Amino acid sequence: VRIAARLAVQHEPQDDRRQAERLAVCASATMRALGYHGIDVVLRDISGEGFMAETSDAVAPGSLVRLRIPGLGAVLARIVWSKPGHVGGSFFNPVNDGQLRRIVGIGAR
Repeated sequence: VRIAARLAVQHEPQDDRRQAERLAVCASATMRALGYHGIDVVLRDISGEGFMAETSDAVAPGSLVRLRIPGLGAVLARIVWSKPGHVGGSFFNPVNDGQLRRIVGIGAR
């Protein structure tokens, strides 16, 4: 049996690749590592490519998460960095400007 397939490989630069403008936000959200229970987080900034959130739980870098954001819905992301009380993640699919404007609490701190 032969199955034809195409594999997409994404090479990430080693330096900080965040180039999109970060928007201040203060919104409660739920983050759930795939296969685990959800945890409450507070979004502090967001861009079309990622987010930073406050959390009381540790989430390991590399974890795949589903982030449920008021006004936007659920988005899939990978945790890029984690330090006590904060995590940063990169969205699998970029969020466009129109979608960002629907987020409840955007522009607040």
